[in-house]
Amino acid sequence: MARKKRPNIQGHNPDYSTNFTSAREGTSTFAAGASSPAPAPAPAPAPETSAAEIEAQEPEGISPAPAPEIEAATPARAEQAISEPQPQKTPKATEKAAPKVKAEGKRETRLDAAVKVEQGAKLDALEVQGVAARDAITLAGRRATARFELKAKFVEKPEADRLPMREGYHTTKRLSANVLDDLREKHDPLRLQSDSAMVRGQFEPLFWTCLDEVIEELRLKKS
Repeated sequence: MARKKRPNIQGHNPDYSTNFTSAREGTSTFAAGASSPAPAPAPAPAPETSAAEIEAQEPEGISPAPAPEIEAATPARAEQAISEPQPQKTPKATEKAAPKVKAEGKRETRLDAAVKVEQGAKLDALEVQGVAARDAITLAGRRATARFELKAKFVEKPEADRLPMREGYHTTKRLSANVLDDLREKHDPLRLQSDSAMVRGQFEPLFWTCLDEVIEELRLKKS
């Protein structure tokens, strides 16, 4: 059995109007013949600001700082800077150069002196009184070293009866290198002897004199 088609009603026909409407149908927006609500108007676009108006809005008296100009160094200026001599500082007139002092060179030299036999006997007598012979020799050697001044005149080693050198006095002192070289040049041109041999003739007699003084002082002190 074929289904009956529903009539398609278009438009408004007074023959098909009815008063049987409910409150819900009266307020519905989907009622027949009702128009849909109009859409909200789109917002108007903001007016464009022209360049003249932007300049008018900027405060007067303030202008943007111009970009610094960088000047490229030209080859001519670079060459001129190299060719120009730099000013030299002139020394002040008040500044004076320190005078050069020529220091006399000195050389460490060994000093040797033996004890004479007759002095050894006197030292033995002092040891009996309680004074060591080595102490008396050391005291005399220090006196002689402090007094000794090298002379440019060569002195031969004096003849005397000496005790062995192990019982003598030995020390060192800085002496004039010029005087030592002059003595070696004149009296030892072949450089066969030492500096100590060059000065022993001057130092040993002085040591003997100092030793006699010490022995006498110690003898009087103990007597």
